[in-house]
Amino acid sequence: MAMTTGDGSNRPLADTQRVVVKLGTGLLTGGVDVLDVEMMAKLVTQIVALHQRGVEVLVVSSGAVAAGRQALEGRAEPADNVTLRQALAAVGQSKLMQVYEGLFAASNVSVAQALLTQGDIEDDVHRQNTQNTLRELLRLRVVPIINENDVVAVDELEGVVIGDNDTLSGVVARLVEADLLVILGEVAGLFSADPNTNKGVTLIPVVEDLDALEAEVSGPLSERARGGMVTKIGAARQATAAGTSVVIADGREPDVLTRLLAGESLGTWFPPTHRDASATRGR
Repeated sequence: MAMTTGDGSNRPLADTQRVVVKLGTGLLTGGVDVLDVEMMAKLVTQIVALHQRGVEVLVVSSGAVAAGRQALEGRAEPADNVTLRQALAAVGQSKLMQVYEGLFAASNVSVAQALLTQGDIEDDVHRQNTQNTLRELLRLRVVPIINENDVVAVDELEGVVIGDNDTLSGVVARLVEADLLVILGEVAGLFSADPNTNKGVTLIPVVEDLDALEAEVSGPLSERARGGMVTKIGAARQATAAGTSVVIADGREPDVLTRLLAGESLGTWFPPTHRDASATRGR
């Protein structure tokens, strides 16, 4: 493909000092509406290992709605609508944080919850406050656990929501000027075609021409994960324009985070393009 060059094996990620890790719903639930605590524990163990090496880690986590469904034990009807999702998120966000707090506490690592909205990004004062808070948490050696504030975000109102956690992860990477954004889900990366419907597809190890890629790639959203490959590519565009490397990889791969930061060629790598002058202003 014209959009790729090389094999992506020479990735300068070993010197990463600040990384945003996005964890998808399917990864955290195993494809059902129940949190997979065993998988979460494996991911937290890797994040703690990076943290103990001095790497600053921010986590953008899905899973609140699934945690809410689990907590209500069948009381939520299966129909999916905005009001129901907001209610489930309200129930599930604290449950999700309880799991994270317990897993990180086992290694004496503190976490903090940060819920953002589109308004926090668009408003100059709110954006600056958000940047300052996240940076202060990192200075205090706290791992921020970030999600969109679904309780007040309304999908029907254009411009009010960020929309999905892939996009949110790109926004956060820009806000904190991260060295690396790692988007972890249940796919090994970007393929030459949809691996669910095509045989003989190949993994694309590196993408350097996002314009060509966006012209070719589209994909349906899964039943549980709101973000598809299109939103991941959009997040990659945001982050790489701000000088951040991006990797899309399979979170089920053993020690995927520690191996990536050791320079191993896993998933699809999007090298940074340039430092956009507006990047640190979150636009």
